Amino acid sequence: MAISRQAINKRIHNRKMLGYPGGGTTLFPVWQFDLEKHRVRPEALEFLAQFDEDTAMLVIAQWSITRITGTDRTPAELLLSADSKDEALRMAGDWVVRTEENSSSVVGKTARRTGTEIAEWVPTQAGSTGAQQAILLAAADLFARRGPAKVTLREIASAAGVTYGLIHRFYRTKENLLVAVMELLVTYGGERLSGEEDAYAAIENSFGADVDAGQFGRMLTWSVFEGTRPDRLLGGVRSRGYRSQIDALWEDPVAPRVHAEFDSRVLASLIALVGAVWDLYEPYLTVLGDYPDRSREGVRKEVADMLKVLIYATRPNG
Repeated sequence: MAISRQAINKRIHNRKMLGYPGGGTTLFPVWQFDLEKHRVRPEALEFLAQFDEDTAMLVIAQWSITRITGTDRTPAELLLSADSKDEALRMAGDWVVRTEENSSSVVGKTARRTGTEIAEWVPTQAGSTGAQQAILLAAADLFARRGPAKVTLREIASAAGVTYGLIHRFYRTKENLLVAVMELLVTYGGERLSGEEDAYAAIENSFGADVDAGQFGRMLTWSVFEGTRPDRLLGGVRSRGYRSQIDALWEDPVAPRVHAEFDSRVLASLIALVGAVWDLYEPYLTVLGDYPDRSREGVRKEVADMLKVLIYATRPNG
């Protein structure tokens, strides 16, 4: 049975269908549909009715396919089984209560999910509600793809599945939201790095691995070219990634297992890249690295010296 896009949007807005933005389109969890009768399952409508209207669709979708601790079933699976439907509805109601009382979200907690409809990269921010978490993730996606200057709060609210009034109540201005998103990305990256065994593992498993889907790097680049000042972009955000592992390695040096021979072309292009973007990115890196006592020239000289050491250390038969 055909249905217009306008009708679909109306159903989502009225919470009669579960849908959320992703990859430039709207995604719909398959479990909510009765494919034989070409309709949304009545159980799905009851399920959605258990959530507060400010609870983002993305958050509901995420939770619905999260394995329940101590079992091998998800809320969606419980909902679609006659003998456990009431339990699923009760859990949905209890989840809302827990979110409001504890100001925390189940999104992003360690859990096994049953599908790939929602990106694996779902970090959380301490103290955020489910709606706030959805706002932050939607903002990170839009800011990274289009640049902060071209994104409005209303667009973010629409992408997160919340009202404009709610996003304005939480963050007031786009600048405040941008700082909150940067804090989320930096904190998430730091947590990922701190879980690595040592500095070598942190580099191997995180460097170039797009641990945050590349969003931090793209947002930083957009902000540089849009002229956003480092203090306005980063606020009180400071990076702690790699630092503890480097300090530990320096106290107890262990040589890494690396290539026997290095390609001078790769090293040359790396140094050329660092030099080409240094003036653009240095102010942001200085704020992010939290060394306000260092002069720009002093930091530049130290980085140059590090690159000299790198050249010497990677020389053939070195």
